[in-house]
Amino acid sequence: MTSPSRYLCVVRLTCLVRFRTLAVSNPVEQGGRVRVVYGVQSVGRGHLARFLALKPLFDRDGHEMLVILSGQHDPPAVIRDAIGTSHYERLAGITMVEDGIGGISKRKTVQSFAAGLPDLFSSLYRAHRLISDFGPDLIVSDFDVLTASPFVAPHVYKVGIGNQAMLHHPGVTHVSGYRMERMNVNLAIKLCTGGIDTLLGCHFYPIDAHCLPPILRSDVLSASPTNDGHIVVYHSFQGRLDPIIRFARLRPDQRVIVYGYGEPPVGMPTNMHFESEACRFAVDLASCSAYVGTAGFQAICEAFYLGKRIVLQPIEGQYEQRWNGTQLTQYGMGRMLEAGLEEALDYPFPHELHRRLHPWYESGVETCYRRITSYAERAGAEDA
Repeated sequence: MTSPSRYLCVVRLTCLVRFRTLAVSNPVEQGGRVRVVYGVQSVGRGHLARFLALKPLFDRDGHEMLVILSGQHDPPAVIRDAIGTSHYERLAGITMVEDGIGGISKRKTVQSFAAGLPDLFSSLYRAHRLISDFGPDLIVSDFDVLTASPFVAPHVYKVGIGNQAMLHHPGVTHVSGYRMERMNVNLAIKLCTGGIDTLLGCHFYPIDAHCLPPILRSDVLSASPTNDGHIVVYHSFQGRLDPIIRFARLRPDQRVIVYGYGEPPVGMPTNMHFESEACRFAVDLASCSAYVGTAGFQAICEAFYLGKRIVLQPIEGQYEQRWNGTQLTQYGMGRMLEAGLEEALDYPFPHELHRRLHPWYESGVETCYRRITSYAERAGAEDA
């Protein structure tokens, strides 16, 4: 039997959700400027890269922002610079635990989640108070467990962004044989989008008219691609270096720049350089001959936009990464690393496809920004 206190909590939350537009201010009355909460998880680089792309547009149009980052570590300097004078809070969120061999440790991830529940509940409460005090017209959430929660500011309209929505798109095919991994990623999507009113899906290929282009940051859009001969490697999860090491030893004259490792492992070939300055990634990517790495959505989009061959090493146990790799292969935009790296790199870049998609990629940040801010206008119209 449901306890009276739990029932009252459910009724109260339902009422808050049902009448959320009563608490939304009218952006028209504010001269077109709105108050926006931007929530982003800081695991990996893709979510933060989209923030770097969108933040200047919110600033350009004079919108006031509260930025909430969920994660275990403070953001890098480039993110703090982008935040500027906006209100900012970093709160504890959730994280996946690596198994040390290029995959996710399910057991350790569950243990970490359970151990971190008190901090997570505290962050949810803190986020709700911060957002309520800020009084936003709109919440933008990039796969952030805090701002996307139905228990945090349910009276404010919430827009989710990213590529996770494409996993549920009716026009896509799924990878067979990964039932448990797909169930896990669906659970993660529900956890990080449970309170979202509208979920916008981006993809690296225009599947249909509803599919939005990638959101690329300005230093990628403004880059002048060259081919200086080096290969860029990025691993969001460590432990996938063996085929890279074998390739580097076979090709001692081939320079390989590796990101994602802080301190280099012992005994690496001399032609492998481990770069610790994340701010150099776009420069090295724009001047490389090929990109090799884990199958994160943002890195794929940046590499293809810059006209680079792409070879992917999906994180084991992460269905979204496996799906990204399969999609990339399906549309002829790159390959997955199945055997040796030298063989995987031996394919012609799809120049005609790149020429056709280049304008679509260029339009991404403005297109998505206009779509996002349109929901603030709709919320204001409902309140009026």
